[in-house]
Amino acid sequence: MIVSSSPTAPPGRTLFGLPRTMYPVAGFAGFDALAYYGMQTILVYYVYFAANEGGLELSPSVAIAIVSTYSAATFLATMFTGWLADNVLGAGRGLRWGAVLALIGYLVLALVPGEVGLAAGLIAIAFGAASMWVSEGAVLGGTLNAHEGKRESGFTIYYLGSAAGALVGITLTGALQTGFGFRIGFLASAVVILIGLLVYLPFRRGTEATAPAVATVRISGWALAWPIVGVIAAVAAVIGTVAVGWNPATLVGAGALVAAAALLFRLFARHDLDREHKRRVLRYLPFFFATGAFSMLYQQLYTTVAIHSEASTDRMVFGIELPPSTVLGIAPLCTIIVAPILATVWGALGRRQPSLAVKFAVAFAGCAVGMGWLALASGVGGLTPIIVLVFIVFVFGASDVVVSPSGLSLASAVAPAGFETRMLSVHYLSVAIGIAAAGVAGEGFIPGENETGYFAGFAVVGAVVAVAMIVVRVAFGKRLVTTREGEVVR
Repeated sequence: MIVSSSPTAPPGRTLFGLPRTMYPVAGFAGFDALAYYGMQTILVYYVYFAANEGGLELSPSVAIAIVSTYSAATFLATMFTGWLADNVLGAGRGLRWGAVLALIGYLVLALVPGEVGLAAGLIAIAFGAASMWVSEGAVLGGTLNAHEGKRESGFTIYYLGSAAGALVGITLTGALQTGFGFRIGFLASAVVILIGLLVYLPFRRGTEATAPAVATVRISGWALAWPIVGVIAAVAAVIGTVAVGWNPATLVGAGALVAAAALLFRLFARHDLDREHKRRVLRYLPFFFATGAFSMLYQQLYTTVAIHSEASTDRMVFGIELPPSTVLGIAPLCTIIVAPILATVWGALGRRQPSLAVKFAVAFAGCAVGMGWLALASGVGGLTPIIVLVFIVFVFGASDVVVSPSGLSLASAVAPAGFETRMLSVHYLSVAIGIAAAGVAGEGFIPGENETGYFAGFAVVGAVVAVAMIVVRVAFGKRLVTTREGEVVR
């Protein structure tokens, strides 16, 4: 397939050293994250809370499986939405149409009761969010094409916008759910994504001017139909898995792994790519697996740690019992504090900054320490002090600042021309694999019984990956890859 690469406009006006055209998409990402993470924060409680509390009254293990499957499926859907953006819609329309689909999903979740509303709403949100995510990354990457030396700083600012939205979303939605119920919490997400879209639209032409172009050879007929049929079949398979009582996270995780392998195989099979292009992608692979491992660790915040916060944590602060979701807001708060500092430091250091592998190693070491302390605290007996959860969520938030934007930036940097959006899909598929693995592992989580061993196991995972990243640093040396624009990524 012949595709055109991202248009590269001459460097235009900047704000704080970055192109002004990147800020609208970074701002939209804040509204997107506010809606998405606000809803996700209360989702696990909605599934397992009693009916008289507004919930569906399912078991905690089922709640973990559903939340993890939905989260993983959202990232898995990026393969389809990335293909759709590359070949049919374009990144700009993918962003806007994704917002409309997510809006519909939030409304369904808020207005349609029971498991039918849950399933229909989550399916729409998953595909809507997936379309927005890959399109946001592609549009942002296009605005930075003429500012390659600032690429990582730009993606960090983008992630800062998402973190700000997540902080407000987690805090606001948790308070709304506690005071007015789950329906109002879900409805708030619908209102937020609508406002975000309305704010973005006036700036879209300038921001999307450098976005990756649609394929020059138009897709039609069976070539257009089979991916849609495949997606419908995959959704039906997940629903069927739930209906027969199996853990759908297993199916989604396996699907994500197969999808990532297929995309990478297709990339390496391209005859128009020389050895250097393929070498860049090969050197990305350790970070693909590390991102999956981090996603498995981070997903604990929205499942097992969230349940531990509700059932086994002393949440009394100055005589007031905080909502169980409140502590999760510390992660994006940490991102807001740390992200601008790192963006400034990375931009100032330039080529002297620590290598990507070393950054990942430090992040995973922090996660290992946090999980280890939670394992020890949960084994003492009685309620876990809230300071322990504050620490682990803060550490995970700080680690996320390092891992997520850096991995996303690397995937964007190594992408061959015409494969930009799908390379971001490959990166998001690693997240899907990790989240699905968390959903499978969650079957063994029994609140109040085996929390110490469960959390200790994840501490070991963090330590092992930290060591592996040091090995990667030694093996690859100082230069990780050289992008197609000639920039050296360390």
